Amino acid sequence: MKVSSPVADDLCVRAGTLPASRGENQGSPARPQQRRKPAIIGPLAAYLRAHAVQLAHFVAVGATLAALNLLLLFFFRTRLHLSDPLAVTAMYTLGTVPHFVYHRWITYRAFDRPVVPQGMRYVVMLISNFVLMQALVALAARASLSPYIAVVVSNGCTMVANFLTMTHVVFARGRGEA
Repeated sequence: MKVSSPVADDLCVRAGTLPASRGENQGSPARPQQRRKPAIIGPLAAYLRAHAVQLAHFVAVGATLAALNLLLLFFFRTRLHLSDPLAVTAMYTLGTVPHFVYHRWITYRAFDRPVVPQGMRYVVMLISNFVLMQALVALAARASLSPYIAVVVSNGCTMVANFLTMTHVVFARGRGEA
């Protein structure tokens, strides 16, 4: 069946002006719904732009220290033959000093502020990270998985939380500082 163009246009206009059924947008007729970005995208993009340099430093320092930690774990497990929980504890303990120093110095440039309050807030963050890491190492052992996998997963789990905690709590500047 062949339909002439004016008839087809009239049919489209009439169909577009029909009342909306339940659950549909009852706004303007014959206007296709526009897909909107979720409300979180704009503020998230602005936050990432505002903290881009810090984030780049955080990732670079974090990746370097993660490699160092995995090397330490390998050394403690293979050369010293420590059990996994003990090897992870030794690795974590030795890795915290350069982690704190490098993030304080490179990522957050917070070396001009008192170290003790920063250190105390940092220790609280470390304890929660350590508990998570030990729990994942224990779960990995029960599932016959490598502790290396548990350490990498733990780092992945804590990465975003650590960035936010260090940026806004541990190394946060006072209200009058730039």
